[in-house]
Amino acid sequence: MADSALRSGLDPVELRQAALRSPRTGRTKALLVVDAADPRAANPFESALRAIALDVPGLHVEPQQWVGDIGRADLMDRRLRLVIEAESFEFHADSDSFGRDVRRYTGFARAGWTVVRFTWKEVMFDPAYVRAVLMDLVALGPRSCAPLAA
Repeated sequence: MADSALRSGLDPVELRQAALRSPRTGRTKALLVVDAADPRAANPFESALRAIALDVPGLHVEPQQWVGDIGRADLMDRRLRLVIEAESFEFHADSDSFGRDVRRYTGFARAGWTVVRFTWKEVMFDPAYVRAVLMDLVALGPRSCAPLAA
């Protein structure tokens, strides 16, 4: 909700002030959410995926980042050369959109990026799995191979 509020134009200072006015028992969590809020997040699904990623030590993701001229990644950790995608049927409803995404993912890989994709069901109903995968990828460290020509 914090990402959506910022995306709709709410001043970050106002959002923080609202969190500071929240009950003492929930204030610390509210402030953590506000501090992590980012208007670049494309939608609530992506925000939920980013919330899981923010809980993974050593992972530093940014939403909606461009990878060269290949395309935009839902989430990216530049140091690890990791692209994290939030996948839903909404954006793959037809063959053309699915084909564009497959080509974009292949382009990311050709440029030396690791691409990992999570479904809505995984993010919403199995966040422990998502977190475990992300922790495994952080443990592997940054990509050391030189990217191929795109």
